[in-house]
Amino acid sequence: MDTVHPLESAINDYRQWVNKLVGNADAWSEETVLAMLHSRDRLQHLIDQLAEMPDQNTLPPQLWLELANADGELGRQSDRLRAISALPGWRKSVHPPEHHWWWYPPDPEPPKEALAWLWGGLTIAMLTISLALAQDIASRFTVDTPGIWSSLGAIAPVVLTLFASGGALTKVGQQALENLLSSRGPARKNWAHIKFMLAFALALGLFSFHSLGLPRIAAAYNQQGEEQYEAGDWASAQNNFQQALSLKPDYPEAQFNLGVIYEEFQEYDKAQNEYLKAVQGGYLPAYNNLARLYLREEDYARATPLLLLALSNSDLSQQDPELEYTLRKNLGQVRLEQGRLAEAETELLEAIRIGENLDPRRPDAYCLLAQVLEQWPAGSTESSANALPTAQAAWTQCLQYANRPEDDRWAGLARDALTTTETPDYVEPQ
Repeated sequence: MDTVHPLESAINDYRQWVNKLVGNADAWSEETVLAMLHSRDRLQHLIDQLAEMPDQNTLPPQLWLELANADGELGRQSDRLRAISALPGWRKSVHPPEHHWWWYPPDPEPPKEALAWLWGGLTIAMLTISLALAQDIASRFTVDTPGIWSSLGAIAPVVLTLFASGGALTKVGQQALENLLSSRGPARKNWAHIKFMLAFALALGLFSFHSLGLPRIAAAYNQQGEEQYEAGDWASAQNNFQQALSLKPDYPEAQFNLGVIYEEFQEYDKAQNEYLKAVQGGYLPAYNNLARLYLREEDYARATPLLLLALSNSDLSQQDPELEYTLRKNLGQVRLEQGRLAEAETELLEAIRIGENLDPRRPDAYCLLAQVLEQWPAGSTESSANALPTAQAAWTQCLQYANRPEDDRWAGLARDALTTTETPDYVEPQ
């Protein structure tokens, strides 16, 4: 009589347990399921033993087919097997190896989104935009202004974008994010949608930083540069103004400040270029400084429109009386050099009126008015000189108010005028 092979008996036993469970919801008790799992464990143990004894007689293919069919039936019962609440506790007690798949029923595959292709395309678009923004942000920090913040500003956006791109587009990154979301069933079902939202959030964050953050940082650099300029550290101030303009190219105040630095270094062509940019941005102090440089070159045709345009601003007198004083004083000097004495007198008298409220008082308008009074032809009826102080009185007031270091040249002119009968033909504008 033939002896039944232990493996054949184990396969029959396992098949009976599976048949008992399939199609019978009432049979899915914890005792029945645990007995089936142990039956499959014993069967696998025998298979492993058989593999170590190749000289043994092989089993007929029919048995292997029955095993495959039984495993297939059990695999199709994954939902019911996963519903056994005690299964995780059994795994902790038994510690089955991971290749014993019957202990680890797989989670169901999430349904594919109908618009997954669309979300995928939009994700790539968002990441492309993010990379372009990151590169632009990084390039704005790579000027000759070393420092930890400049380095972080240059590196961080690119690294963040590359990390996000790897997470959304590479298999390793996708697996990491899927593991992170493994406990969130609805999230896994909408994986393509989630990738797009993450890419969109990155693009929105970089865009917000580009449009709102960079101007704020540029303002901080500009402020620091102004403080350094006041302290006499012109080289550091120049670096900070240049960094501010790298972060925000259309920044008239920083363009004006950089022009001031170039003027201090006597690089007048560069100063004119920066003042012109600030004028194009509507920054009123730049109108005066650019006009002053044109005055220095005796180019009155280009200086006059700038001064008139700035003075046409209706809010100038309320917002910046000191700037209005300087503009009117310079326009008075232009009219003086053009020989238009009546207009020069009018502008200089208005400048003096405004200057009465400045602290300290300014001497230059008095010096220029004195020159206007000295040039009026004797017996002229055009001048209102009868209502004005004499030229000597204007020179005296100019000398009286020339108390600041920058007023030294005006003080010198006033002293010379009060001790001689001749007045210099040209005074360099301020």
